[in-house]
Amino acid sequence: MGAAPAAVLDQFVGGVGNPFDSVSGSGHDEVVALPDRPLIGRTEELTELTDLLDRASSSSTAALLLSGDAGVGKTRLLTEVLSRAAERSMTRLVGHCISFGDVGLPYLPFSEAFGRLAAARPELIEQILIDFPPIARLLPQRRVMGAAPSADEVRYDWSELFSSVLGALGRIGQTEPTVFVIEDAHWADQSTRDLIGFLLTRLDGEHVTMIVSYRTDDLNRRHPLRTAVAGWSRLPGVQRMQLAPLGTEDVRALVASINPQLSPAAVDRIIARSDGNAFYTEELLAACEQRGADQSDTSVPPALADLLLVRLDSLSSQARDAVRLAAVAGRRVPHEVLAVVSTLSAADLDDALREAVDAHILEPVGQTRYAFRHALLGEAIYDDLLPGERVRMHGAYTAALAQHAIAGTAAELARHARESHDLDTAFSASVRAGDEAIAVAAPQEGMRQYETALELHPRLTSQAAESAIDITELVLRTADAASAAGHMSRALALARDALAQLPPDAPPVTRAALLHAIGIHASTIEGEREALEATAEALALIPHEPPTEFRAEVASSHARILAQLGRFDDAEQWAREAVSITDALGKPGLSTDARTTLAILERRLGDPDEARRRITELSVLAHDSGQIGEELRTLFQLGVVSFGLGDLDAARDAYTRCWHRAQATGREWAAYGLDSRVHLALVEFQAGNWDASANVTEFSTERPPTFAEAKLTAASFAVRAARGDVRIVDAMPLLRRHWRQDGLTAILSLPQLAELRIQQLDTTAALDAIDELAALIAEIWQQSWFSAGLRVSAVGLSAISATVTGATQGERDRAIAIGLVQYQNGTTTLSKQKMSKLGPEGRAWQHRLEAEWARLRWLADADPPDIEQHIQLWRGCIEAFSGEVYEQARSQARLAAVLIAAGRGSEATELIQAALGVATRLRANPLLAELHALVAPKPAATRSKATESAPVGMAALTARERDVLAQLVEGLTNRQIARQLYISDKTVSVHVSNILAKLEVGSRGEAAAVARRSEQGQTIG
Repeated sequence: MGAAPAAVLDQFVGGVGNPFDSVSGSGHDEVVALPDRPLIGRTEELTELTDLLDRASSSSTAALLLSGDAGVGKTRLLTEVLSRAAERSMTRLVGHCISFGDVGLPYLPFSEAFGRLAAARPELIEQILIDFPPIARLLPQRRVMGAAPSADEVRYDWSELFSSVLGALGRIGQTEPTVFVIEDAHWADQSTRDLIGFLLTRLDGEHVTMIVSYRTDDLNRRHPLRTAVAGWSRLPGVQRMQLAPLGTEDVRALVASINPQLSPAAVDRIIARSDGNAFYTEELLAACEQRGADQSDTSVPPALADLLLVRLDSLSSQARDAVRLAAVAGRRVPHEVLAVVSTLSAADLDDALREAVDAHILEPVGQTRYAFRHALLGEAIYDDLLPGERVRMHGAYTAALAQHAIAGTAAELARHARESHDLDTAFSASVRAGDEAIAVAAPQEGMRQYETALELHPRLTSQAAESAIDITELVLRTADAASAAGHMSRALALARDALAQLPPDAPPVTRAALLHAIGIHASTIEGEREALEATAEALALIPHEPPTEFRAEVASSHARILAQLGRFDDAEQWAREAVSITDALGKPGLSTDARTTLAILERRLGDPDEARRRITELSVLAHDSGQIGEELRTLFQLGVVSFGLGDLDAARDAYTRCWHRAQATGREWAAYGLDSRVHLALVEFQAGNWDASANVTEFSTERPPTFAEAKLTAASFAVRAARGDVRIVDAMPLLRRHWRQDGLTAILSLPQLAELRIQQLDTTAALDAIDELAALIAEIWQQSWFSAGLRVSAVGLSAISATVTGATQGERDRAIAIGLVQYQNGTTTLSKQKMSKLGPEGRAWQHRLEAEWARLRWLADADPPDIEQHIQLWRGCIEAFSGEVYEQARSQARLAAVLIAAGRGSEATELIQAALGVATRLRANPLLAELHALVAPKPAATRSKATESAPVGMAALTARERDVLAQLVEGLTNRQIARQLYISDKTVSVHVSNILAKLEVGSRGEAAAVARRSEQGQTIG
């Protein structure tokens, strides 16, 4: 296909009132002509952006984040860029983000861009819709109220929608190089930000240049775009451009290009006041021209809002009314919308708009719309409205939208109705907007719309309240949306509050529904006991006969919670009841959750392979029947079973599928979606794919809830601690706030903190971290053991061993006593979780526990193990950790130390080399240090040739003999010295004999005394 006509897909500004106005036109009316003045002061930036276009035209994809303060000239620069794109026969797509107040309209800029494409290139969009059906859900005609219902009401999930947008852009880029501009991203909703981030990470070779602009002065410290931009900026191929204010001479040139007759004094005043902002400059100049530059009243108001109002004052009353009405719509508004909501006659409206255009307040866009020359114009005018004016004008839009006199979305109707105090309409529109957000996998926006409806509900008129959605149903929808968005505590709080407000005479089924919601949401944040009480009470309120889907659902949830608490027999009973009910109803597909619980119980009884087979079947069933929650649970449990079997490849596949499916359905921060991502990071860590693990836990391009942020941060500690990243200490305060909500976060973070403290030789701090974890688990789970206890106890023993060899006898005795406690804690875990239930990882840590306990006794010389027995313990660890690259390498290092002490250096060398290869690849710096310490000592220093006679006394000792003497001073035995220096007992004996001879002393005690006197500076004879 040849290049598109120059008029096609030019930059346009869509309307709000209806953001999708006039999309049915030809598209040829959408050309925004370049200003008749040249672009001033942006030569370098324009060159860089032009190069960006050329890259897409040649062979690659490029992306740029364009930022700058409001009015600095971003849109003017982009207009020039789009003109150059037209010269290169590039397709030009433009979408704008618009402020909707508290809640945005998901994917608005994409709807705008594809809607204009549909009008301009119907044959291309037809083919795109055939290949990428989800794009149809973004087209404006599908999103406005009153649109004809689609024959296909399929709800597309996140992955389908995002992948389709990516595919559609790729298809357009194949036709001809494309530039896609998204303006005003500071107003983007979370779903739009997610889609932008997705495209920035995936676009590669599609011949598409993507430019995203946003205001820097709108990004306060908590603005959600700030985090997103930080992440986007680190992506390969994404450039940033900060548009700085114009320089003094550029401002002077800009003023001269508009009014070369202005006096130098007036120009200087404008330069001084504009601060290099192009828009401020033009506004100051316009005000100066209107009032007369040489008159005494020419002083310009200091604030931009005042400047705007001065310009507004020059209009007639009808023109002011028209401009104010347009400001209520937003930056852009179609003529037909103004014609409907305005009280002016058609002729008067035309005159009013012409006057506003002549005053450079509004400017025509194509043949159908008007836009404020700058967004700040519309904002300032809107802010200046009197309360009565604002309510009245919003009311006009509300009536027009509600009566379908103008096209618009439920989110827009909700906004206008709220501002016009039409609370009945605002309520129903907010509910509908929430439903629509959930339908396009945007739970965050759905939650906020539902919460708005909840706030409005008590203020509804009696007539509206009678026809409104049941308040309990609304609470349940809100809680589900909150949970899907990752706000589990909020979901639980909503359900608790609704139950507390429920009147005593409320129907039992209503109370049961809220109790069930409490059970579901409490169980996700370490509230299983509250959850169990809630679901038990709910079951008591639901009659056994006749059997109902609701009772089956609650029984299934009850079974799942019982299983989480370890009450497996009771869990099986309730799961079977749920299955029995659904079978009796002839709907066995509804018992997927209960059947999954039964399969999990099967795994605990010792048949994990059969459990995996059954869960796989249930996963397919859940997917085919559209049970998203059940599907995610089965995928997650597939990962758990495979992980437990040591099948890392299968676990990786299951966790990845669960995570991506959760993303696709808007539940990436909810249960199973988030947990699968965390477990995927652990799988990659064990498999030795540390960079992949770090990538999984990286969320800088996302904006997770704080709960999810803490959990992902904790999951990142495995890699970070093993690489010696001391910054994990700084993250602990954030994590500590979430430990009681999620014990896994504590288990993922505190042992890694202990590992870091071991590296720092701070045994006390390491053991404090382990003790804190034990106390926390006892508090939140009300038990003294947990499945990770084996690993934690082994880490504790390693911490004690780190410093015991340099300790006094009394300190060594205390270390053994403390180590015995750690060892006993580990064996307690073994007794609670029998060997038959241990998977490969658990058995490996059982070996490690025994080996670390032997190592501590060996280093402390307290009932040390036989050397061969000790060697075999570490060989068992190496074999048991065959699937865990890092832990196997650490076990090799520990075995090498024992072999060196046994005088078997050649065997140790082979192990050291193997471990060094792993540690180097993984960049495991602490392990590298441990391995380097095992390398053969450096040769003794060369004797000074300046001295003819051989040295005597301390000067005669070699470097290694000095090391041995330092241990003699501490009172260590030969065996202890051997462990400390990783040499054999025989080698130590030889060194001691040499030391006694060179120092001319007869005992170890005398040699130590000589060394002490030497340290004190005394002369050695």
